[in-house]
Amino acid sequence: MIFIVAYDLKSPNDTEEDYKRVMDFIKTYSGWYHLEKSVWVIKSDEGASEIRDAIRANIYSDDVLFVGRLSGNWASFNLGSERGGWLKRQEF
Repeated sequence: MIFIVAYDLKSPNDTEEDYKRVMDFIKTYSGWYHLEKSVWVIKSDEGASEIRDAIRANIYSDDVLFVGRLSGNWASFNLGSERGGWLKRQEF
């Protein structure tokens, strides 16, 4: 399954080190692509709530996190061929 993960780290816990910690954790998933600063697409057999809970362990209580399953019905603008290509190669 393919999921979109979006987060917003809130001050004062939005340092480069804080972002790196979250990014390093997300990269532990078997398949991932970094779409934008705080937006990722990942592959996982887990459900959205399990992914949320795993990532939540790496952020602070004031931070914002969204995890949603992509169905394969997506569209983009100015995403670029590399990012769009990664999504096109995925099985939804």
